[in-house]
Amino acid sequence: MTSMSKRTITLVALLLLFASAMACGGRRATREDCRQILDRLVDLELQERGFRDPALASRWRAQAEAAHAAELAACEGQRIPRTALACVQAATNSEEISHRCFR
Repeated sequence: MTSMSKRTITLVALLLLFASAMACGGRRATREDCRQILDRLVDLELQERGFRDPALASRWRAQAEAAHAAELAACEGQRIPRTALACVQAATNSEEISHRCFR
């Protein structure tokens, strides 16, 4: 989980950067919004590595949420574009989230 944690935290940091840069438009992110984004990042990371086990995904989502509690708390209340969550759910890889969904 070490390499995944580093990559996930980098993506969460990018999320916070892009969300805080959205000074106008959009809406404020709820804790659930932030958790959905992190969960999707974890799911995509697992898929990219070839893991398809739902039990593993559930376990890693819970671990990521616990490990990144501070980032989730900081994400809450940040402005996000109106289309960001739909974009996150439609993303086919983790980089697409930071490069397309929060620009």
